[in-house]
Amino acid sequence: MNIKETMQFVEFNTFYSEYAPLTPYGLLDKNNCHVFTDQEMLFSVYDSIGKIASFINENSFQSDKIEHHLKRISQLNTLERKIFDSSEVFLVKKLLVNFKSIVKLLNDEIKEDLQINFLSEELLNFLSLDGMNKETFYLSAQYNPNLAEIRKKIGETDKVLAEIKKERLHEILTQLGLDFRFRDFIIASENITNNFSPELIYKEVYDKTSLMLKPMLPKEYFELHKKREALLLDEHKLEQVVLSAIAEKIIAEKEVIKNYIDKIVLLDTLFAKSRMAIKYKMTAPVLIDKNATIEIVNGQYLPLANKCSKTETIYTPLNAEFDNKTCVITGSNMGGKTVLLKTIGFMQLLTQMGFWVPAEKFKTSVFENIHYIGEDLSEKVEGLSSFGFEIHNLTKAINDFGTNTLLLIDEFAKTTNSTEAKAIIAAMLKSFSQKETVCSFLSTHFMELPEFEKVSFYKMKGLDYSAYKKYYNKEKQYSLRERIKLINTFMRYEIVKTDNKDKTYDAIKIADILGLNDEIIKYTKAYLSENYD
Repeated sequence: MNIKETMQFVEFNTFYSEYAPLTPYGLLDKNNCHVFTDQEMLFSVYDSIGKIASFINENSFQSDKIEHHLKRISQLNTLERKIFDSSEVFLVKKLLVNFKSIVKLLNDEIKEDLQINFLSEELLNFLSLDGMNKETFYLSAQYNPNLAEIRKKIGETDKVLAEIKKERLHEILTQLGLDFRFRDFIIASENITNNFSPELIYKEVYDKTSLMLKPMLPKEYFELHKKREALLLDEHKLEQVVLSAIAEKIIAEKEVIKNYIDKIVLLDTLFAKSRMAIKYKMTAPVLIDKNATIEIVNGQYLPLANKCSKTETIYTPLNAEFDNKTCVITGSNMGGKTVLLKTIGFMQLLTQMGFWVPAEKFKTSVFENIHYIGEDLSEKVEGLSSFGFEIHNLTKAINDFGTNTLLLIDEFAKTTNSTEAKAIIAAMLKSFSQKETVCSFLSTHFMELPEFEKVSFYKMKGLDYSAYKKYYNKEKQYSLRERIKLINTFMRYEIVKTDNKDKTYDAIKIADILGLNDEIIKYTKAYLSENYD
């Protein structure tokens, strides 16, 4: 399902950016923007969100600890390999430690609901032979007795090397007065270095007048250093043997670990969705038969509701019960037609992306396809007009009519001549209403469209002009910002059923509020004559 244009239309990312999984796996899942069409799976997700939201509310300490452990989980490079290096083993252990801690913190109801268990005690204990049960990993000598012996020899060799070097530096300091204890070289003038023995000091040209002096260590130091390098090579070979044994155990539990990762994604996304549900007082969507209609009770279009809250502007939640699957929304400009479509689209995307919704009730179906048809919100297609782009998108949508499809059509054909536009819209309504798989909402400023069976007409209440006139102070010089606020204050963003004979002329009233001069307003009313109400 391609929902990019619908997401742009409903400004979905203003909400989605708040949705914050905590693991790399959860973030990857978020970026994939899954839209689900399996109704039973969605029911299961809604139920889990309810259980986890209750858990968060009742167990704040435990839920905070769970989220702490989720943050600690890093992404594994891959499990499809024959050997792991120490850093990769560390990541596996880190995942196991944190997943085990999460499982301990969850209650039995959630563990049973999501089928979550930790079954890797033996592997985790094996990765903790260094005595550290935390999310650290050290290739301990406990894994191989020979490794312990080699490391012991390396340690003893290092002590001897340090002692030889210490004695030579002391000899140089005593005989020549040069102190190399805290530095690797000394820069000295060439004329004072002639008497320095080459057995004690190595000299090389630094510049035209100076030499770089370095201590000459005895032959036995270098012979012993070669033996140390051979020991290090033996150590590396033994470490590879140990890593191979560790890899064998990890690979044996590869499918179990993959299952843990799946459960981490599930927990991470469910906790993030539950946090959103709590923050916005959301409820679980009600999924019904595909032939049923949509109902919304106190639905909040959050991108606008949040904006209104910041600007201290009145926001009106949407209440609507549609009695047909083909609906026409009419009303004045700035009256909320587009917001109504955005609210429906926003709620539907939340529903099918496995979120709860910001409404007292949202009753809907699962759609295999969701299409927005209206203003081009993406890059313009060269040579294609706005109307052409709408037709292009409508054609794509019609190709999906074999499956359950939701159409959100905003001010269709507003850029072409009204006679042809009304004819095309009428044809669309007739066609859509005859298809059981299509649920369509079409906003339009065109009035007197023909009526068809299974097509319902609704209108936005629009401007409460009488209330505005009581408030309006004719003597006051309102700024444009104040005039827009007046319109928002007295606009009634509510939807009512209409018989398609109501005529709305709010455009003239809005033009008046925005300051259009009296002469043009007067001539406009005269032109409309008795049709003006």
